[in-house]
Amino acid sequence: MKRFLRFGAFALCAALLSTLPAGCGDDGGGGNDDVGDNDKNLVACVGDSITQGYACIGPSYPSRLAVYSGKQVKNYGVGGTTSAYGASIIGSVLSRKPGYVCVLFGANDCIAGASPASTVGNLRRIVQACKANKSKVIVGTPTPMIGPHRGYNSHVNALVPAIKAMCKEEGVPCVDLNSAFGDGTKYLNPDDGLHMNDAGSDLIAKKFNSKI
Repeated sequence: MKRFLRFGAFALCAALLSTLPAGCGDDGGGGNDDVGDNDKNLVACVGDSITQGYACIGPSYPSRLAVYSGKQVKNYGVGGTTSAYGASIIGSVLSRKPGYVCVLFGANDCIAGASPASTVGNLRRIVQACKANKSKVIVGTPTPMIGPHRGYNSHVNALVPAIKAMCKEEGVPCVDLNSAFGDGTKYLNPDDGLHMNDAGSDLIAKKFNSKI
């Protein structure tokens, strides 16, 4: 049965967060970017329930990113959404003047059977809006799926190179989470094979932090 990344409440675990070390990510990074009159200490994370933290084991990746980066991080993840939703709200997100915007969509697009061209078109609109606003945008590729969602990996595998190509064309950073996750078994919630376990959310936070 199809299972979309659904809406749901998620409570942060302060005790776990207190154990996360501050510091840089594992891929180097920036920190000297010109973000115009935006707040260089504000990061907006836009995405579906992987960003929201629904059905993820442990704190969401945005909450971990706040610890690693030392910046204020706003979580605009909404479960069940696709890249089209992201394109529809990016103007509202940018009105908050974030210096950085982390974008992670694609899982629901793949589950819904959206074409790579359609998803990339939406992501390009997000990227171009961020560039026009002088907010540094960082785009993540969708992670692999396992277990009951393994059948959607052909869609994921077609989308990943299209996202990477778009980022190269637009001259914006891309974090290839799909490659970083390998076969996904180490990083995904085994209950659905779609959302993150503790290590998965932590790796996403580190990868985005490496580009901030």
